[in-house]
Amino acid sequence: MTEEHPIALVVERHWPSAELRRVERLAGGVSADVYRLDLMLANGHNARIVLRVHGTGFSRHDAELEFRLLQSLHLSGLRVPKPMAFDASCKIMERPYLLIDFIQGSSQIRQSGIEACIRKMAFALIEIHTADINTLPDLPSRIDPLPELLDFLPDGSARSALRNTLTKLNDTAFNGSNVLLHGDFWPENLLWRDNEIVAILDWEDAAIGDPLSDVACTCLELRYRFGTPGMNLFKQTYSARAEIDPHRFALWQAYVSAAAQKYMSDWGLEPKREDHMRKTALASLREAVASL
Repeated sequence: MTEEHPIALVVERHWPSAELRRVERLAGGVSADVYRLDLMLANGHNARIVLRVHGTGFSRHDAELEFRLLQSLHLSGLRVPKPMAFDASCKIMERPYLLIDFIQGSSQIRQSGIEACIRKMAFALIEIHTADINTLPDLPSRIDPLPELLDFLPDGSARSALRNTLTKLNDTAFNGSNVLLHGDFWPENLLWRDNEIVAILDWEDAAIGDPLSDVACTCLELRYRFGTPGMNLFKQTYSARAEIDPHRFALWQAYVSAAAQKYMSDWGLEPKREDHMRKTALASLREAVASL
């Protein structure tokens, strides 16, 4: 890699005396390009840094807000990578970027330990939901699923019936105690090592509001992968520590299921996988609306 390459210039800006030894592209979501940078620091020590570059059309938290959020969460002891630096000027890279500490781990859940891992996911989400929100930067609120839900409803013969049921609902805004929300709490945003969660990643959808929005999101993701038994185990484990109101859960279940139908084509899925997930999300949406 030449010194003029943008990634080399990123290193030069934030670690002027470091030598960039290696760049490795990491698997990531559709919202960011992710790289591991291996550095030799001026003191002779090696360092590994993760560079997250906002993807084209990125519409989530700006780089500064995510940096400040990670700072607060890391200082509070939550299992998040330590943020190192950010840049939103687009003078070095074409898009804003965030630099965070590299944490060794895997996002894959071992088949031999699925149930234990699902329980640990529930405990980790409760840890997020009990964090002190007074120390955090200003985050958007997420308290009422209905307005966006109506826009997310999939086209088709059932759309009118679903919409008619939803528009009859009253008082759909959350009026309980607001909590920190991860916004996208699913297996791919967790790093595991020795069957323990060592890092919770990708806070670009974080908000303050109704905890059941997170619970519903995770339940649908687990249903894709492990069917209703995996989803129910997570829900049961979470509810043993924090109450789940069935009506509010159904509202958010409808929200995340409809949103998945609307945006799934942007996720770059294999056709067979997308077909399975669409059918699962549609079944989840219908179940949720039927229970409201």
